[in-house]
Amino acid sequence: MTYAWRALGIGLGLVLMVLGYDTTCSYAAGDAEKGKAVYEKRCIGCHGEKGDGKGLAAVFLYPKPLDFTGGKFKLRSTPSGEMPTDEDLLNTATNGIPGSAMPSFAYLPEEERKSAIQHIKTLALYYDEEEDKTYDLFELRGTPHPITVSSEPQVTPESLIKGKAFYEQEKLGCVKCHGRLGKGDGPSAAEQKDDWSRPIKVRDFTTGVFKGGNANKDLYLRFTTGMSGTPMPAFSGEQLTDEERWLLVNYVQSLKNPDIKLATLPEDFTILASKTSEDISADEPYAKVWDSAKEFAIPLNKLWQPEIIPQHVRVRALNNSKDFAILLEWDDPKEDTVNQKSEVFRDAAAIQFSPSGEFPFIGMGNGKNMTKIEVPVNIWHWKGDWQQDAGRYVDINHIYTSMHVDTYYFPKEVQDKTFLSGRAAGNLFSSDTRKSPIEDLNAIGFGSLASQQGEAQNVQGKGIWAEGKWRVVLKRSLTSTDANDVKFSAGATIPISFAVWDGATGDRDGQKAVSTWFKLKL
Repeated sequence: MTYAWRALGIGLGLVLMVLGYDTTCSYAAGDAEKGKAVYEKRCIGCHGEKGDGKGLAAVFLYPKPLDFTGGKFKLRSTPSGEMPTDEDLLNTATNGIPGSAMPSFAYLPEEERKSAIQHIKTLALYYDEEEDKTYDLFELRGTPHPITVSSEPQVTPESLIKGKAFYEQEKLGCVKCHGRLGKGDGPSAAEQKDDWSRPIKVRDFTTGVFKGGNANKDLYLRFTTGMSGTPMPAFSGEQLTDEERWLLVNYVQSLKNPDIKLATLPEDFTILASKTSEDISADEPYAKVWDSAKEFAIPLNKLWQPEIIPQHVRVRALNNSKDFAILLEWDDPKEDTVNQKSEVFRDAAAIQFSPSGEFPFIGMGNGKNMTKIEVPVNIWHWKGDWQQDAGRYVDINHIYTSMHVDTYYFPKEVQDKTFLSGRAAGNLFSSDTRKSPIEDLNAIGFGSLASQQGEAQNVQGKGIWAEGKWRVVLKRSLTSTDANDVKFSAGATIPISFAVWDGATGDRDGQKAVSTWFKLKL
């Protein structure tokens, strides 16, 4: 899939469909009751308890989480009007949906994913007012029938010319929405809304980001089945023949910008922290020691994306007998290290660990407001403006030079207590100087993010911006006596995820790009 979710493939099911087999029963049914527990732990934060897309995190997301209750599933291998197969739902849970906040859950055992989709199916309901009766939509609409994907023809210059002709046909409306060059800027693009009357962003084909996967077969299915709940129709029957759909697929694929880079997921979702005998400096992101560490490209999903831009962060990890360190590198055309102006935002990055070894909800763990079982997380948050401080406190008068400020003629200890209470209380954001540009935090779900106090702030590091990219190193001792800190040991598997903020695009707080969970091994 786009962002190289395609590395996971579209699975055995589509292979069988190509061969013409019925795949509706290709997967075991799973356990809906067990699936409810999986859903409550990992899905409820976005999709809500009822599956109506109104979870606590929904306010931070655009596009919005899917409302399962209406049975309008976008990614299907079935004709328009039919429900998706179990395999379709499993593919979505496994691959995620690039171009949205929906992450991949491939790090979970397949049994958990299968059970979760069985619970999700129970949420798709139809209420008949006349009969005063509620129907299960999967039962009401009957057995789904996957479309057989025909053999893909060879791409030639002639076939691309024919595909372009179909793309530009007025009756199909491709140009009307997606634009003549496929950039999602057609004359009707700004008017498009989904079935819930929410503005919807028209796909920019040049990015190569396709929600259902970027393989040719994936696009063939989107053109054939349409995308329920959106203005994207199904081009089937008399509208387009099988051959014409393939011509359209090949032409749309040719619109992709070849300079856009897509990440490839690490095998088995594992990030290895290489062992080294050398010292690891917290102040040298370009130190030679990092040349020996394997690099992993981690796809990121933008949580709020009025524009769809493929993003990924390049990760390397090292450990020696004393320390553990991670190097993050990502492309950013502009350095943003000022956070003292209300209209300006900083660049930042964060690493999230689950010290318990469990995989909680990706949004800062599981808390009582989401589930009965609390699963805390430990977060290392590097901030561009703290990096700018570099051992000094940058106040508002440094940003607005020659600005009038009040001066209080009292001893410092009296002045701080009376007029600068945050600094007097030891608040890291009010500190005269900071030991590190990295804040060490803990959370147990939404609204619980808390900074560690005093000596517990034990993560060191540094970021350097050069030639259109950030390179940031974060380092901590392998051991820690703080009960809230993640513990590192050889052979152990630690859940880890990543986040990046781009100040130039207005990223701040929950508006950021995030990864799914991965497995860190030393």
